[in-house]
Amino acid sequence: MSERALIPLNRSEHMYWAGEGFLGAISQAYLVRLDRAVDESLVRQALRELASSFPRMRGILVPTAFTYKLGILPDDLYVDQLFDDAYRVQRGVDASSRAELEAFHNEFFNEAISLERGLPWRARFIPHPEQPALLFSVHHIVGDGRSMFQMVSAIMARLSGQAMKPCPLESPSMVPAITPAKWHQWPASIAGWWRNSRRDARAALGQKIITLASRRSPRYTTSAVRYHELACDQAKLRALAKQLGSSANSVVVAVLCNSFLALEPDNPNAVAVIRLSLDLRRFFPPGQQPEFGNFVSSFAVRATRQATLADQVRSIDAQTKEHMARYERRENALPLMVYEWLPIIGRTLYSHFIVKSKAKGSFPPVSCHFSNLGNAEALQPTDPQVRLTELWPSTLSTAVIIGLVSLGGKFLLPIVYQRDETDDPAIDRFRQILDAQLVAIAPPTVATSPATSPA
Repeated sequence: MSERALIPLNRSEHMYWAGEGFLGAISQAYLVRLDRAVDESLVRQALRELASSFPRMRGILVPTAFTYKLGILPDDLYVDQLFDDAYRVQRGVDASSRAELEAFHNEFFNEAISLERGLPWRARFIPHPEQPALLFSVHHIVGDGRSMFQMVSAIMARLSGQAMKPCPLESPSMVPAITPAKWHQWPASIAGWWRNSRRDARAALGQKIITLASRRSPRYTTSAVRYHELACDQAKLRALAKQLGSSANSVVVAVLCNSFLALEPDNPNAVAVIRLSLDLRRFFPPGQQPEFGNFVSSFAVRATRQATLADQVRSIDAQTKEHMARYERRENALPLMVYEWLPIIGRTLYSHFIVKSKAKGSFPPVSCHFSNLGNAEALQPTDPQVRLTELWPSTLSTAVIIGLVSLGGKFLLPIVYQRDETDDPAIDRFRQILDAQLVAIAPPTVATSPATSPA
């Protein structure tokens, strides 16, 4: 393999590699449900072309003298062989049943992906005469949620007979998005970070973070994903957001916060802490925004009890704007640059930190991690022959992670959790509280519950 085929890992990718296996398979598994029968040979051809058009989908982890890099395999006979290992047609699952798809998603999500030898992804096509499904699992080292959306969009276009466009292979560094443009701006950046840290620490004094954990575990076991359709459609939630002078995203975050707080209604010190994903592409200098890879950071919002939902939404909006301004002012440069030293620290030492932190319970607690992946209608191709009817994303996290996808007038909300600390009844209770909160603020035309949600 030539040096030109070796791509350095960025800080997120070094973290994923250090946690791989200890946390589980750090992959993104997306369940794609279609509206009509599709020939299996076309699905197979679409995924093989995806491996050709997106070079990182042919990536393997290669050890160098002091670190690891992503080696891009030539698109040849050997990739054909590895493709045959990565792709399968799955029999015995009823694709018309959301419950059966969820059960298979849980099995597939926990399967390991060979990063050193095989392709960094797996796919299972589930045939059906009316509504087939594709379960598509890609290791997080390949790309983030936006990158996954790009690939799902490419697959949908190919299934509708459209040519797949090649994706460029780019430098993955996040440094231009997080550091000051000039050296003389660093003192102000560090001073801003120090002030923010002190202010955040004072705000957290005496508070108890509400989580769904039933116990503390010294190690990870397996993860689970639960499908949940919000008990409020897009039109009503967006109308409510407009009435509150905010966005649907902020309303969902506020309702999630209130749902966590409802778990301990008599605790005056209760606080919900939700870590929100942030795409860093917008912070790159003009003309340098990358297209494909891992470019996500995050920040946490804290929610205490508020008199009204409007007050909670205003609080969430104010915190979000403040954190966005910190990124704009490059005030997170110092702590984020520490992670840029991961190649020097090395995988062994960083994996040691991860394992020890889990055993000691010293990971910073949060109620959940929340990621709004956006409107999946944008993934529908022009003049589609096949349409997307459902999209259920999932990925691994050290805490409960909740996604949000809007599609077909509905909000789909997958919940992923580590089973070593969080039990199924805790997730069921949280879903019931969440639905009750939504029904109270925007009563549906026909009341539904998780138990009666459509198949």
